[in-house]
Amino acid sequence: MIMWLLTVLEFLAPWNRACPRQEQSLIPFEPAVLSRELKKNASRTLGEKVRFWSGLFLDAPYGVDPMGEEAPPDIDPNIEICTFDCETYVELVLALAFSESRADVALWLDRMRYIDGKRAVQNRYYTMALHWIPGNEKLGYLEHETIHPYAVISRPVFPKGRWWPVHQERFSMLGDNAPSGNAQIRYNSLQVLIDKEKSIPTPSLAFLVGARQTGNPFLITHMGFILKNEAGKTIFRHASRTPGRQRVEERELPEYLRNLRRFFNNPANPRRYVLGMSIYRLMDPGKPGEEAR
Repeated sequence: MIMWLLTVLEFLAPWNRACPRQEQSLIPFEPAVLSRELKKNASRTLGEKVRFWSGLFLDAPYGVDPMGEEAPPDIDPNIEICTFDCETYVELVLALAFSESRADVALWLDRMRYIDGKRAVQNRYYTMALHWIPGNEKLGYLEHETIHPYAVISRPVFPKGRWWPVHQERFSMLGDNAPSGNAQIRYNSLQVLIDKEKSIPTPSLAFLVGARQTGNPFLITHMGFILKNEAGKTIFRHASRTPGRQRVEERELPEYLRNLRRFFNNPANPRRYVLGMSIYRLMDPGKPGEEAR
């Protein structure tokens, strides 16, 4: 009971402080306001929930790993509302969308981020293909969407591999919980997604798939939401790290896909090649504890 109370109090704290950016009226800082909005969730569709909560943080600045969970002990708060990277943006929006109370949000965040929902730096998911995606599929809200034609990319990932130092440090920190095995992702090329935009379900979660890199265990390079806006257009909402943008933003999906192809796949301006996206349909998991086992 004491640990649960500490978790709830920790979650409430950030909502009572101001962020040094964007209009404060856009963010439900006050616990009473947050509670009221969460209660409204029951009457909204999942798409409406995700659109509502993801829209509240538009223009928030990008920050690399804003949770600061780089080394033990893992003493940072489990929520940050003033700055986001792509993963923490997705996690917070989904936790809010799935919850009817502030306590639910704290619980969802831990279950999305940590093995068995136990908050500790050595339990934090690392790599999407072997940790985050399988762990979150078990929570009952993710289902891979097969759009034809598709391709598959894979690579072996083992803690003792020849990784860049930053990855070696994280694998060592995770110990027995480090991801290990054959990482495999099924994805659609950018052109297929442009051609078959109307086949992409909403709401969905899109993972950008990058070409294999020596020393880098990651196949997923980015993530964000595919939604319908109020005008019925398909959009992509994400925390962008692209120079000159570096904020939570909304783009029309066809434009975003074309810009991805130009920006990342230009031989004159070499960056890690973006192969395409892996699309996962978002589903309502029900209340915590009711998901598929």
